[in-house]
Amino acid sequence: MSRLDRYVGRIALGAFAGSLAFFLFLGVLVDLLNNVSRYADRAHEQGLGGLDLTIYLAAHYAKFTPVLFTTVTPFALVIACMFTVARLQHANEMVPMLFVGRSMQRILRPMFALAVVAGLMMAGCWQWVVPQVGAALATNETFLRSGAASYKAIVHEQRAAESQHFYAAEFLPKERTLRAVSLLIHAPQGADTCWIHAPSATWDEARGDWRLEAGWLQRQRSGVPVTWLERPDLTPEALVKHSRDTIEPENLSYTDLLELGRARPNEPSVRLALHRHVTWPLANVLLLLLSLPLAVHFERQSRIARVLAAIGLCAGYMLLDLTCQSLGRREFVHPIVAAWAPTIVFGSLGVVLFGGSRT
Repeated sequence: MSRLDRYVGRIALGAFAGSLAFFLFLGVLVDLLNNVSRYADRAHEQGLGGLDLTIYLAAHYAKFTPVLFTTVTPFALVIACMFTVARLQHANEMVPMLFVGRSMQRILRPMFALAVVAGLMMAGCWQWVVPQVGAALATNETFLRSGAASYKAIVHEQRAAESQHFYAAEFLPKERTLRAVSLLIHAPQGADTCWIHAPSATWDEARGDWRLEAGWLQRQRSGVPVTWLERPDLTPEALVKHSRDTIEPENLSYTDLLELGRARPNEPSVRLALHRHVTWPLANVLLLLLSLPLAVHFERQSRIARVLAAIGLCAGYMLLDLTCQSLGRREFVHPIVAAWAPTIVFGSLGVVLFGGSRT
């Protein structure tokens, strides 16, 4: 790494850190202001004091930050790089760099390296960080918005030589309790097929299984009482992930989306989320390809004008992306096409603009 790379990279990294902190703070602030009255009502209903609610919200938004990071990073990076170019031009450092034989693409290279690193950080956050907080975040959001931390209609299917179909009418994560539990086990031999059901079940941490209340194992011609569900893989955290109305596919890891895609091959939102987990980190590079040529071309314009131009490009990308997501979820457009269309359109435009920028 040359001195030029270290110098430009240090400026870009500092601007990116500040811009990212601002976007994260803004996202948390907007969500808090939109829901503060609802949060206060929930606290009053549950008998929480001001300090208790503050601690609860602090924990909630700490878990929300990784999810927000995967959303705002491309836009924070674009704004940071625009300010970096504006600073170099304002200090009259860009022309000497060009004068000694450095091309414009060579000067901007550290910013693209930063974009690649930011994209890898987003992918890593999606794979390892967001799934760890996703279940707890869904529980908190349900409690804060509806006042009842429970989930309805939880379904889990395990397809193998002996397929199993699990269903619970309601799950209360704080109490770690299930209501109306049912597990249907299809065996290769029809006589071995059985049905386990119980009015309720409680998670036993020591055994790592669900203790059934008045559980019953029913076969074709007989039935016997049963105490344990014998499904240690269905932990409370796993059940939250499989709830139909809790975690959005966008907040699942690559591994979870692949598994969910095999279990629900006809669910368009799952396929859309899986491909957006690939295309959204690429937006770091694509938006730079679009915005940096504008920053260099309009070098005599004010810094605010360049930033506004970058914001306009980001808004256009987001508008197309949101439109494609809506069409993909409703199956007006194939989910894969919906996920890749913004990348292809803006990527092609970015390559043309960046390739035609002055050297």
